[in-house]
Amino acid sequence: MSHGHATELALKIENLTAGYPDNVVLNDVSWQVKKGTLAAIIGPNGGGKSTLLKTAVGLLSPFKYKTMELLGHSPKIGRKRVAYLPQQEEVDWDFPITVLEVVLQGRLVRQGLWGRYTKADYALSDDSLRFFGLEKYRHTQVGSLSGGQRQRVFLARALVQEADLILLDEPSTGLDAKAQHELADLFRILRDQGKTIVAATHDLNCLTECFDHVLALDGSVRASGKPHEVLTEENMVRLFARHFPKIGAAGEVTLHEH
Repeated sequence: MSHGHATELALKIENLTAGYPDNVVLNDVSWQVKKGTLAAIIGPNGGGKSTLLKTAVGLLSPFKYKTMELLGHSPKIGRKRVAYLPQQEEVDWDFPITVLEVVLQGRLVRQGLWGRYTKADYALSDDSLRFFGLEKYRHTQVGSLSGGQRQRVFLARALVQEADLILLDEPSTGLDAKAQHELADLFRILRDQGKTIVAATHDLNCLTECFDHVLALDGSVRASGKPHEVLTEENMVRLFARHFPKIGAAGEVTLHEH
């Protein structure tokens, strides 16, 4: 394998068209994320943020594309080193599984083994729980944790999986300001360890501003670059305008949806 430019990329997408039967959500999207960076995907609901992440991890089959690479490999190979956290409401938090059991699952993804966990698997999991300050919750049912703690459990599992690319869909939903800042700090720590993190978010909060790179997405790419380049007032109005309430002359409020 040549150590050319491609290996510097965690995610490389060219001319991707994707969505659901009878509903093309993404049209001709091209985007690259360098390894060891934090990238945010922003845009209105229905703009394709989740569709992009789900297509990248193989939960949705693309309609067409020129290139799709994860960590310099075909998606099938690259996915072993990718961790994905869907939106909170897509996870069955009532499932009777402990924090330790969730984290241990990262070893199954990594090795594809069915059968017994090794001593090394348990040691790695315990290290990871300690790293995220979760050791006292190892036997706690995961659904009884707070939103911020659940995010940490997922990140602990991603570490145990030895994932190099971590994709999160709306990770800050339901977190208070303190938990959001803590999550952003964790992302920076992981980035400094060489991980790449891509988070879809509709909140233009610390997560977006603290990131290295922002993609503005609304069916197609509206802008991409450094936060200060993308998060301009002009871009934000263009991106979200149809979702802002408009107040008419007589004080009537109309919501502009699609």
